[in-house]
Amino acid sequence: MAEIRFVHVSKEYGGGTLAVRDLNLDIVEGEFVVLVGPSGCGKTTALRMVAGLEEITDGEIRIGDRVVNDLAPRERDIAMVFQNYALYPHKTVYENLVFGLRMRKVAKEEQRRRVEEIAKILGLEDMLQRRPAQLSGGQRQRVAMGRAIVREPQAFLMDEPLSNLDAKLRVQMRAEIARIQQALKVTTLYVTHDQVEAMTMGNRVAVMRGGVLQQVDTPQRLYDLPANLFVGSFVGSPAMNLLEVGLERDGGVLVCQVGESAIELPVETIARRPVVRDYVGRRIALGIRPEALAEATGDRDLPRLRGRVNLVEALGAESLAHVEVSATQLDRPELVDMSASQARLLPVGEQTATMLARLDHDATARPGDVIELAVDVRRLHFFDLETGAALQEVSTPVTASAVG
Repeated sequence: MAEIRFVHVSKEYGGGTLAVRDLNLDIVEGEFVVLVGPSGCGKTTALRMVAGLEEITDGEIRIGDRVVNDLAPRERDIAMVFQNYALYPHKTVYENLVFGLRMRKVAKEEQRRRVEEIAKILGLEDMLQRRPAQLSGGQRQRVAMGRAIVREPQAFLMDEPLSNLDAKLRVQMRAEIARIQQALKVTTLYVTHDQVEAMTMGNRVAVMRGGVLQQVDTPQRLYDLPANLFVGSFVGSPAMNLLEVGLERDGGVLVCQVGESAIELPVETIARRPVVRDYVGRRIALGIRPEALAEATGDRDLPRLRGRVNLVEALGAESLAHVEVSATQLDRPELVDMSASQARLLPVGEQTATMLARLDHDATARPGDVIELAVDVRRLHFFDLETGAALQEVSTPVTASAVG
């Protein structure tokens, strides 16, 4: 096992196209790190540079104590798992697993020991004499992983390995991959465009956009403390509701003016984010996750947003309500992830915005109803409207770029 380090790594293609720009990222020994971002963000290019399949324009990549910039892929002692499995169709599972060991002239007894051990870990013991055509998609993916694992490399690189599987199998396999990685403790760099996959698998998640690393942190901190508007809109499903609001002082308290409603900010909220005071009299971006909204009851302690229900999606354990409220929808596509929630980020009308709210499964709201949404003010997010940077809580440093 070994750590992987990107040190000021850049990749420029012909015509001046920068696929990766000044990437600095440390993946410690035994860690599972996921690179995630929309198509074209540079995540696969970064992975391929580690593998030696793409040349580096600038910077260094280190695997263990070696700079590997000029080493051929076979000299880097890494194993790669692709989305298309790349199995030999005419060979049995055993022959696919053992092939790399034979090429490296590993002793036959050691070959057998390693294959049997990995087959047991992956649940392939009864399939060793089958051919790939006789296996399901999930079984083929396990064989592809086994072929990488059996080599006992210093690190695994995985490039969207689950993208060819159906939704149910993807859920099963991501749990399986996470379990196997935890058991083997092999340094793993995993690439995906699926933020749910990233959040459920990685020890840490690195979010990229336009070739730039936006933020790297644990999944929970990414969710709770996004560094900027892009990360806030990308991480979370359904995506965060984003509004453009005015921040004003009303007597001794600060309020966010959301259309016709005023959300009073508690003293504790301002104490955690003292920088918010600097934005009084200015417009800011306000983020409200769907789970921070609930159908209001008789309790008047929480501020409320009144709106008309346009759609209710019944999801079994909960319902997702699309509620049109009086507010200004954030319309800054250069700062947010339009691919995640494009329809909601575009203005519905001149002074209306569509908010998504998670409601209890027994909620009675129906399309056409006028309801009140209670806002959990402890879970609000604030962003600079010009740079997109989050107005962070004190004592919560994050690794991030200031802009989206």
